[in-house]
Amino acid sequence: MKKILLLVVALSLGLFAVGEGSKALPFNLKSLSGKSYSMNSFKGKVVLLNLWASWCSGCKKEMPEFYKLQKSMGKNFKIVAVTIDKNSADAKSFLNSVNKKTGMKTPFVVLHNPSKSLARAYKAKGMPSSYLIDKKGIIRAVIIGSLNHNDIKELKKEIKKLK
Repeated sequence: MKKILLLVVALSLGLFAVGEGSKALPFNLKSLSGKSYSMNSFKGKVVLLNLWASWCSGCKKEMPEFYKLQKSMGKNFKIVAVTIDKNSADAKSFLNSVNKKTGMKTPFVVLHNPSKSLARAYKAKGMPSSYLIDKKGIIRAVIIGSLNHNDIKELKKEIKKLK
C-alpha cells in the first residue's frame, strides 16, 4: 500500500498525465487468441488494467497473484492484462509457465500491444504498471511496480469498495 500512497503524492504533483480521477483511455486491441476488445468491453465492471511484459522480473512475481485475485473477486471484477511483448509467442510462453506454476488456466483477458501505444498513452513509468478503474471508467489508483501478496490484500479492499 506504500506504493499506492507514494503514487498519490506523485499524482498530486502532476508527474503523471493519466492518473487518479482521470477517465480510462480508450483502446482497441486483440487478445492473444485474436478476439478484439475495447475499454467499452468492460463497461460496468471494476477493472485492473495491467501493462506487462514477459521479460519483466516484477511481472513474473505478481502474475501468479493476479491469477488468484481474479478467481477470488468474482464476475464484476476483471483483470485486463496487456502485454507489450513484440512477439506474442513470448507472452504465451510466459503465461504457460504461470499456468503450470499455479495449476490454473489464465483466468483473465490478455491483450497484445506490441507497438506499446497503450503504455505510451498512459505514460507508464515502468513495468509492470496497473490502473484500478471503477465501473464508470474512472481511474481510482495507479500502481507502478509489482504487487506482492500483502499488496494484493490491500488492493482487494479497494476493489470491494468499488464493486
